[in-house]
Amino acid sequence: MSKLPSPPFFVLRGHSGCVTALHFTDEIDNALTSQPTLISGSQTGEIFVWNLKTFRTRYKFEGHSKTSILYLNYYKSSLISHGRDGILNVWKFLNEQWTITRQFQSPNVGFCASIFYFANNEPHVVLFNDETHTVGIYNYENETKERTLKIKDVGMCMCMKAIHLKEKAFLLIGYESGQIGLWDCESDNEVSQLKLHNEPIMCLDYDTQHKKKGISGSVEKVIKTWTIQEDFTLIKVQEVMLNNDGIIAVKIREDGKILITGGSDSNIRIFSWKSLKLLAILDFHEFSIYCLSCCSFPVGKQTSIFASGSKDKRIALWSIY
Repeated sequence: MSKLPSPPFFVLRGHSGCVTALHFTDEIDNALTSQPTLISGSQTGEIFVWNLKTFRTRYKFEGHSKTSILYLNYYKSSLISHGRDGILNVWKFLNEQWTITRQFQSPNVGFCASIFYFANNEPHVVLFNDETHTVGIYNYENETKERTLKIKDVGMCMCMKAIHLKEKAFLLIGYESGQIGLWDCESDNEVSQLKLHNEPIMCLDYDTQHKKKGISGSVEKVIKTWTIQEDFTLIKVQEVMLNNDGIIAVKIREDGKILITGGSDSNIRIFSWKSLKLLAILDFHEFSIYCLSCCSFPVGKQTSIFASGSKDKRIALWSIY
């Protein structure tokens, strides 16, 4: 297999630190006037809002006491950001500037990003607290804590993803111990746990629509797939050995056709999600890939878009398959 010759169709520059979070939104409002919009965050606490018609920053501002941005989202004209200062900020564009209107606080000096999901048609945020070693599930609208998940004997939470199975909300958590846990968000119980890696799990994703399996990566030279059985038991499915160690980001594209991974070796690998056959290696970035985000809307004439953010402070926009 040879490296894919196509370069990114555009490169966004301007962050003073490593790019650590990316999010595409298709919302249009008084702050975002083009569709789609890309929002990015850096290790130095910068948040950039990019106009993808002009490929320029529409807004740039600092948040989270200049600590690393772990997570970004956009919901009903509010920008949600989570930083390593242990705070999740809700921003509104008021009087021509971004203003914090609400906050959720959960001490976390690690790298576990918050997540945003819906249960019973209500939005929720999930935050790891490394002081109490718990995961808190909060109602986003009224800011009340609805659930507390007590984590035991597996180290810190490294990454999380919310999924729906049989019309119920579940939480997948990748642990420092190399295990993955499946939690029932309605009963506060961990219903299954599976040891997959010998090192901390750095990233995971799960496909509930197409192949009904998940993917996880660590600092090892391997990615592993697994699935959730009818009784909610986690079982291993397949593994793929890599030439270089260190997978920091994984993303299953929404159509279920490809898997994208970002490595500490600076390479982006594209796999068939069905067979896990390696389709391409994209070697544009100079340093580690920290984040990936897929976009369901075209950017100009480009379709099948995804963005990669790197330690080299650049964001690459790709159109592939």
